[in-house]
Amino acid sequence: MVRSMVAAVAGLKAHQSKMDVIGNNIANVNTWGFKSFSYNFADSMYANSTNSTQGSARNGEAGGRNASQVGYGSVMSSITNEFGTGSPSPSANPLDCMIDGTGFFLVGNMVNGSFTNIKDSGLYLSRVGIFRVDSNGYLVDDNRSYVYGYALQDGTGIPEVPATAASYEVNGADVDIRPAQAAGVTGNVVTIGGLSILSQNSTTDECIKDWVNQMSKADGASVVNPDGSAVTTGLDTTFSRYKIEYIDYQGEYDSADLNRDLSVDLRFVAKATGEDGTPNRVPNQFPAADNPNVDITTTTGQNREASVRARYDTQLSALRIPIDPKTNQQYEIQSYKINEDGTIVGVDKDNRTITIGKIALAIVENPNGLEKDTGYYYTVGANAGDVTATEANGGPAGIIKGGYLEMANVDLANEFSNMITCQRGFQANSKIITVTDEMLQELVNMKR
Repeated sequence: MVRSMVAAVAGLKAHQSKMDVIGNNIANVNTWGFKSFSYNFADSMYANSTNSTQGSARNGEAGGRNASQVGYGSVMSSITNEFGTGSPSPSANPLDCMIDGTGFFLVGNMVNGSFTNIKDSGLYLSRVGIFRVDSNGYLVDDNRSYVYGYALQDGTGIPEVPATAASYEVNGADVDIRPAQAAGVTGNVVTIGGLSILSQNSTTDECIKDWVNQMSKADGASVVNPDGSAVTTGLDTTFSRYKIEYIDYQGEYDSADLNRDLSVDLRFVAKATGEDGTPNRVPNQFPAADNPNVDITTTTGQNREASVRARYDTQLSALRIPIDPKTNQQYEIQSYKINEDGTIVGVDKDNRTITIGKIALAIVENPNGLEKDTGYYYTVGANAGDVTATEANGGPAGIIKGGYLEMANVDLANEFSNMITCQRGFQANSKIITVTDEMLQELVNMKR
């Protein structure tokens, strides 16, 4: 009878452990990437009341007999992880992603250089793709761990460099607007940085815009000196390759003061793109002798440079925004996207598509050999088998869904069902203890 009580106590302990597992599953029903656990029972050790014997067919011998065994209750056989993929949940962050497959993300502290041996790298495995870019341009998760993958090979992944026109900026040039002095010439002479045109307009805005428009046309007939005489010093050949963009002017127009309180910012842009549009004669026109402090900036144009296709290293490294070979600075990324193959691309301030790298996935030979660590991390246990890195290519490792996070794979209906059967099992084992106690009480009462 005492043996039945021992068996019932073992059953109570086993059912309590299963209830712990169920409680943990339900508690993590809203934990990103959580994988539910299942508790497996096993019957405990047995004692032989009678041993088995082998029968004999000889004259006078007895037949065989089976062993009679009495068990000591139940114990835990194992607690296993269920690694089925959870449902996708949309995320507003374009760098959030999930794995639709059996792979794992590789995250952890900085590993200098590149490598292939995951087990010796000290990295963690994770199913949660809550990613961001830190102040140094590295891709990290919300635990500040670096995300590892395949970086760009040097000299590849360079976006197209569009052709640009040469430009010439004149900032702070003096503006003079005054009536034309020549006989029979009506209108105002607008002089900016020593170059003048005849304007038929009256207001400051209209005069300056008229200056810009007529200079852009390079119409020699409408370009005059301040005294009203025609200018024939090659303005056609100087400006025919340029268009003049009006930027801004400052100051107040006062006809009595000959507008010496006005200044203007202009930009001359070559009509042709590429290096052939480099300004040559325009810098000789500004500043005028009476305006030596004007700020002048010349920018050389460049021809179009074709993009260089992205190629990736075969070894693993921390992913980081690449360097622009033109500026030796990181690209200024404005938005991001993660493709199904793990490729991370961004759009920079110049609206160019920039390839950043490719997220790697780890394949584990025996996922149940992984051991849970802090948060949602796994470490490679002794029985995990081989751990190799691969690309998200739609194979067993799966694909990456950008803009989604993986929900827990906890089945609440199944957990509640398990909770009920576990509770009933616990009650039944406690009833065995009660009945055994009553039987012992009867033995005590017989003595009385």
